[in-house]
Amino acid sequence: MKPSTLRTLSIVALACALAGPTAAQTPETREEELRARREAKAKELEKERQGRVERFLVSLENDRIFERLLNPPEGVYPLIGHVTPGSGLSLGVGYRQPRLFDERAVFQASAAGSPRKYWLIDTRLLLPRLANEAAQVEFYAHRSWWPEEAFFGLGPDSLRREHANFSLGNTVVGGSGAVRTGRLLTLGGRAEYLRPRSGRGRAKSIPNAGTLFPGEEIPGFGASTNFGRFEAFADFNYREPLMNPRRGGRYYVSYALFDDLHLDRYGFRRLEVDLQQYVPFLRDRRVFAFRALLSASDAVAGQQVPFYLMRSLGGPDDLRGFRRHRFRDANLLLFQAEYRWEVFTAVDAALFVDAGQVAPRVSDFDLADLETDYGFGLRFGSVNGVFLRVEGAFGSRDGKHFILRFGHVF
Repeated sequence: MKPSTLRTLSIVALACALAGPTAAQTPETREEELRARREAKAKELEKERQGRVERFLVSLENDRIFERLLNPPEGVYPLIGHVTPGSGLSLGVGYRQPRLFDERAVFQASAAGSPRKYWLIDTRLLLPRLANEAAQVEFYAHRSWWPEEAFFGLGPDSLRREHANFSLGNTVVGGSGAVRTGRLLTLGGRAEYLRPRSGRGRAKSIPNAGTLFPGEEIPGFGASTNFGRFEAFADFNYREPLMNPRRGGRYYVSYALFDDLHLDRYGFRRLEVDLQQYVPFLRDRRVFAFRALLSASDAVAGQQVPFYLMRSLGGPDDLRGFRRHRFRDANLLLFQAEYRWEVFTAVDAALFVDAGQVAPRVSDFDLADLETDYGFGLRFGSVNGVFLRVEGAFGSRDGKHFILRFGHVF
């Protein structure tokens, strides 16, 4: 036999030997292989189905879809939310132009209203990068109309059954300036001209506040006067991320003077301290969030704090287990605590507790007699902010409350 023929036969024999085990595969072995392939494919399909939901949620956060739709850096955009708590769902339109004066200024304008006839018109001009980006100045003007604001009387002992309403229109023209001293501390101030007008509420099924309450129990109702408001503030802020914090803190202090320009009857001073702290664990997927707020108002000698400029408690942002503006007085104290955790990408859950009180004087606060509530909620958004908040509040003497709110709680 020729050597070339011998080499050819050897190669064929080797190929048959290598192919032999597969060719000799039994039916049982073949069935096992097919079953393994089916199981692997099923796992891939299941992973793909799970991935679709996850990819959608991740895209909401990474692609900043809510922010690009509802708060774009430039151009016309829709407004969806609440003009003020209690206004109902509000819709409107906004416009932003960030390239004025060789990109040194940002102009914004917006208008929104609700079916309950609440509306707000706002314009602003911001110069955000002055003094090598260490300072900013803003000028603004807005006009608002709240036709059915709730009023239950003044003080911590106000009664739910004495539910009245009033209307409030206001025009504000002003400006503010701020300087960053270092990376975390901002010092600033503002000056404003206010033209508030209170009057008969438009809700036909609820008594008018001026009728249900005597004049001495509702200071400033129906009085036509204007105010000059002058404020100084300090803001130490190291929260991260700023719009949906998971670590750090913010400590804000302001002092304001409200000068009654016409009647000399309703001038007052106000000190506010707002402290927030965020304690993360498990790689920021779990967060304890705490807030303490004090608002203390002191009338100028011989004058009063008008009821419509008093701070109030009750509603979706403070005492969530009570009706909005349920408690109102010259001084306010509020404590809030939340345990927040990530359910999915762009979806967080939270357990919360609120406690607070109003009083005519700071010395009248009684920490043993605070109004309290607790509840559970879901938040939809991203590191750039919370778009929607859905919560249930319980445990208050006002009963259960369901909350649907655009924006974060604090």
